Amino acid sequence: MNRNVLKFIALISMLIDHIGWQIFPDAIWLRAIGRIAFPIFAFFIAQGLRYTSNRKMYVFNMAIVALVSQIPYFLLTQRFALNILFTFLMAILIIHLIENYNRLQIVSIIFGILIFAALIILEPFNIIDYGTLGVVLVCVFYFLKDKKLYLPIGAVVLLSLTLKNCLFGGFTLINLIGFCNLISILLLMFYNGHKGNKNLKYLFYVFYPVHLLIIFIITLFL
Repeated sequence: MNRNVLKFIALISMLIDHIGWQIFPDAIWLRAIGRIAFPIFAFFIAQGLRYTSNRKMYVFNMAIVALVSQIPYFLLTQRFALNILFTFLMAILIIHLIENYNRLQIVSIIFGILIFAALIILEPFNIIDYGTLGVVLVCVFYFLKDKKLYLPIGAVVLLSLTLKNCLFGGFTLINLIGFCNLISILLLMFYNGHKGNKNLKYLFYVFYPVHLLIIFIITLFL
């Protein structure tokens, strides 16, 4: 499977998840399907960062979409929490600090400690989507380039994420369906390294805030 196919699977999975989250909260199977999305997106965020020809523009575009998406995200959640793109931005910041450690030793150490301290402190409040382990997963996909390494270690991170949610939130059905995120690891096994025939980069940028806004409008009439 090429990048576009896997991203489409992740987009549809995310859409189904959010429909279940906001419109059909009792349909747990919709949320289970939605567990597939995050690991695939995390993988391609890492891939995009590694191979982009303009890293500053890549991060800038993501930051703009994250800020725009925060409005419909807040309208849906009605609580102070950051959408998933901010999780990816934090991962990118940590990757930057690690890569520039030799040049910015003191800065890297201080900022690295502050970021992880903030993530750990905020973990119980669910302010950062997918929390510390979500950030770690992007780093795993970025720094480990061999599929024989990043897939099993990614699976361990996802298992840890689900177990953490169960330990802190109880072994409820909504937490147990987190194990479905391992399906994404199976799908990534079939990634062939190709982009696909069409450049759909901006579709993926636009889809996230737009689908949140549409779901919010639908909920107003329910």
